[in-house]
Amino acid sequence: MRRQPAGVNPRLRDPLVDQLVHAMLSLRSAEECYRFLEDLCTIGEVRALAARLEVARLLAAGRTYEEIARRTGASSATISRVRRFLEYGADGYRTVLGRLARAPRQGRPRRSPRPRRPQRPQGPRRPQARG
Repeated sequence: MRRQPAGVNPRLRDPLVDQLVHAMLSLRSAEECYRFLEDLCTIGEVRALAARLEVARLLAAGRTYEEIARRTGASSATISRVRRFLEYGADGYRTVLGRLARAPRQGRPRRSPRPRRPQRPQGPRRPQARG
């Protein structure tokens, strides 16, 4: 049985937070979002938010705490907190992760390109027959 989301914490609702939410909803492109985040937060704050989302994605994918810590550098306390919100929160992570999964090219970290296979050594070239 699927649990009901907890809903938005009433302590979070505030006219200034409403303004922030509407400001975020008004952004029309990733570039606008980057520029807004750059003005709003420190680089460290943005990276911390991005790391939490990645922790949530890895938890939802069934990864272990150890693997998540190794891949993201997040502490076990952060991973545990994200897991708690994934399971008992307001479904914010699940909503975003579900949408990102349907649009895999948007919002997913870029993977490093696959290493190329080493090419087989080639022997000496045979002279071409002239005809």
